[in-house]
Amino acid sequence: MEARLFIWRLIINSLISEILDPTLPVGVEQRQAFGKSLREQVPLTALGHRPVITRSAPRFIARIESHLIPELLPLRHERMLASPAAFFRGTAELMAYDLRHEVNSGITLLSSGDAHLQNFGFYASPERQLLFDLNDFDEAGVMPFEYDVKRLATSVYLLGAQSHFDADQMDELVLQVVRTYRKSLKASFKQSQLERFYTTSEVHGLLGAVDAQEAGLIEKIIHKAQSRDQASVIKKYTQRTASGQLRFKVDPPRSIHVEADTEVSLMQGLLDYRETTRADVNLLLHQYHVTDMIRHSVGIGSFGTHCYLALLTGPNGSSIVLQLKEALPDRHVLSLQSDPASLSAETQAGQRIIAATQILQKASDPFLGWMTIGERSFYVRQFRDMKESINVAKLTFDQFKAYSEVCAHLLAKAHAQSPQAAVACGYVNKDFDRTIQQWCLGYLHQVIDDFAAFAAEFEEN
Repeated sequence: MEARLFIWRLIINSLISEILDPTLPVGVEQRQAFGKSLREQVPLTALGHRPVITRSAPRFIARIESHLIPELLPLRHERMLASPAAFFRGTAELMAYDLRHEVNSGITLLSSGDAHLQNFGFYASPERQLLFDLNDFDEAGVMPFEYDVKRLATSVYLLGAQSHFDADQMDELVLQVVRTYRKSLKASFKQSQLERFYTTSEVHGLLGAVDAQEAGLIEKIIHKAQSRDQASVIKKYTQRTASGQLRFKVDPPRSIHVEADTEVSLMQGLLDYRETTRADVNLLLHQYHVTDMIRHSVGIGSFGTHCYLALLTGPNGSSIVLQLKEALPDRHVLSLQSDPASLSAETQAGQRIIAATQILQKASDPFLGWMTIGERSFYVRQFRDMKESINVAKLTFDQFKAYSEVCAHLLAKAHAQSPQAAVACGYVNKDFDRTIQQWCLGYLHQVIDDFAAFAAEFEEN
C-alpha cells in the first residue's frame, strides 16, 4: 500500500506542477495584464475559426468501443441514437479531437474536459448539505480554458433545439451563457485565493439568483434529492432472498452478478480503495463487509465500461452502496490506442479523476477513492446518495435559461481554482462572447453530420 500511496503523491504532484506555471507573473493584476497582451499573439477572433474536419466519426467511435464490453454496445448505441444531443453527450472524443486541431488560446488550466450542460447535478456534501456543481470528471485534465466553454455552449444549443426553443432566443441565450462565464471569472479574481477556495455551491444560495418560478423548480428538486439517501437506494436496487439475505436486483445485460474470480478481485481492490480514503471514512469502512456485487452500467459515454455496485453491510444491518467505476484514459488518449492491454495510462486514470474532482468541486463525496486491478483503474464513490439531475427536456425556456447561466457561473468558479485563470481573465473581453457563440453555432453542423454518419453506419450493420 505504501507503494500505491507514493504513486498517488507523484500523480498529484505532477498534476499540480502542470497546473502551476512558474513562468507566470506573481500578482493577479500582472497576470491579467499578461493575458491582455496575449490577444496580440492569438486574437480572440482566432478562437472562432474552424478548420475543415476530415475524420470519420464512426471510426473514432469504434476505437473507443473496442475497449468496452461488447454485449453492452447495442444498448449504448440506442442511447446515443436517441437524439443529436444524446449523441454529442456520449462522444466527447470527437469534439476533443476537433478542438486539438484548431487555434487555441494557449492559456491552460485544470478543466472538466466535458463541461456538458447535463454534467452538472445535485449531490450531498460531507455535512449532508445539498450542493449543485460539476459532477463528471472522466475527461478532466490541463487544457486551454475555452475548451470547456465551447462544450458547455454547444450543449446549450443542442438541448435547446431538442426542446424546440426559438432559434433567435437560443442565439441570445448562448451569447448570455458565455457572457455569464466571462463575468463570473472576472468577479472571481476580485476575491482572494482563500475566498475563491471557500466558495460554496450550496443550493439555497442559488435561489437568490433566480426568480420565483425557477426557485419553485429548484425547491422541488431539493426535496426529491434529499429523499434519495442510502435507504432509498437499498429499497430500489436490492431485494430479500428466500433466506432473508439482502441482494442486488439484476436486469441483464445492464445489471448482472459478476463471476466468482471477478468478485474476488474486486473485493481485494476494495481493501486497497479503503486505504485511499480519509481517515474517518477508512475507519467507518472497516466496520462493513461486502455482501453482494453486480456489474451495473450507467450513462451514455461511459455505458459499456466496467462499472460495478458493491453492497456493504455493517454489524447492525445498515448498508452502504458504493459505485466502482472504471477510469479510462481521457478519450483523446483512448482513441489513439488499439490494444486494451497496452493502456498503461489507465492505471493512473482513477487518481487523475479523483484529484480533479476534489479540486474543481466546491466540496466532494467523502467516500471518494481509487483502486487498481491489473491493468484497470477504478474510482469509487457513493451510489446515488442525494444525487439528482435536472431533466432539461421538461424546462420552460425561462427555466432552461436560468439553469444554463447557473452552470456557466459554476464553470467559471471551478476554473478560477487554477492560477492561470487570472491570465484568462485578462485575455477575455466582450468580443469573446460573440466569438464563442458563433463558433458553437457553426459547430452544430459538425455534430449533425457526425450523428448522421453514425446513424447510417448503425443501420448498415
